[in-house]
Amino acid sequence: MKKASTLSIAALFALGSFGQIAPAVETEHSGHTGSGGESQQMGGMHAGRMHEMMMEHMQEMHGPRHKGYAEVVLQHMDDLKLSDEQIGKITRIHQSNQKAVEELGKKVRDSMKSAHELFLNPSSDEATIRKAAKEHTAAFDELVETALKSRNAINALLTPEQLQKLKSLKAEH
Repeated sequence: MKKASTLSIAALFALGSFGQIAPAVETEHSGHTGSGGESQQMGGMHAGRMHEMMMEHMQEMHGPRHKGYAEVVLQHMDDLKLSDEQIGKITRIHQSNQKAVEELGKKVRDSMKSAHELFLNPSSDEATIRKAAKEHTAAFDELVETALKSRNAINALLTPEQLQKLKSLKAEH
């Protein structure tokens, strides 16, 4: 059990560190074009292309922001034959939930950054690192709980037929 917990913490920091690397790499190497000059010291075209591939991957993973469940439902409003009343209620749920989700998302990012910084600091003790990891987990759980409440409220507005149809449709990202 202890080993699984340790592995979970290690995975958390490994994932967090990748998110921290990309902006640093982008800033540090933004002037490199992959041909000639300083970029040759990093392997020329290979280093430049590797940077481009990493940045493309990060944008695919994170994009400008994540879609909300309401947006997924509303993108299929014609297929689901949503009424104007349903569209209005779904939109209001989304709007009232959006600010809370944005604030919780910031809290999750900040807690991950804090835990990651503690993990990298050789003077941090294990208890402090574990406490920071638990705070991050609590923040993430709060975000998930908020999103699920919104999702359940939206699903409650749909008829059984609409809900079944929605489940059969693939969300567009």
